[in-house]
Amino acid sequence: MKSLDEIKVVIVEDEKISSDELKYIISKDNRFKVVGQAYDGISAAILIENEAPEVVLIDINIPGKNGIELAEEIKSILPDTILIFLTAYDSYAIKAFELKIYDYILKPYDEKRIAESLNCVVSTIISRNENQITDILYKLDNKQTVKKIPCENNGRIILIDINKISFCYSEGEKNYVKTEKDIYCTTKTLQELSEKTNFCRCHRSYIVNLEKVKEVYSWFNGTYKLIIDDNENNEIPVSRSHVKEVKSVLGL
Repeated sequence: MKSLDEIKVVIVEDEKISSDELKYIISKDNRFKVVGQAYDGISAAILIENEAPEVVLIDINIPGKNGIELAEEIKSILPDTILIFLTAYDSYAIKAFELKIYDYILKPYDEKRIAESLNCVVSTIISRNENQITDILYKLDNKQTVKKIPCENNGRIILIDINKISFCYSEGEKNYVKTEKDIYCTTKTLQELSEKTNFCRCHRSYIVNLEKVKEVYSWFNGTYKLIIDDNENNEIPVSRSHVKEVKSVLGL
């Protein structure tokens, strides 16, 4: 797992001016560090093997060993490395897709386009780190439940103790963890969180830590609402399909 302030990048570009321009653009983002520049495929392969970067930006038309051959070699020795193709032509898009290349940036370089790609890289690495942390936590617990949930906070991964979580919910395409005072984003689905905690599914968009429920009251059409013991007294809906389960767990 890699700290987000040291994502290592290698640039493979046979034109030094273009390579330096790319390095300058990337260096504006302090989450990344350009650890090397190569100007042909053969020296690039050696540099990448020595540095083991998280990200490699590859010009397809380079001497010695073209970018596609280099990408295939990197995939075989560093399968998790994020590869981004650089080219003045769009005719390589199909091959890039076949190689599962992360991104495909056309020349001349557009700073905004590169920044968007780097932001996506950060999101991908955060997600990978969360998955690795969760896997470790799962393996440490014989009951296959977890004690902490990995969440994202300002580009960092923090571990939230499940005893401090009031409820988890989905909104749009994102999932969130709510503590007494704060809200954090997580890449884990509600189903995954429900399976690995003792939280109760009360609605398709909510799972609740019943230890944090201080009041239950009837709503309409056979539904209920749960009042959470937090600083906002949040009200969580209980859908009809989950009423029986919630009442059973609460002993109602």
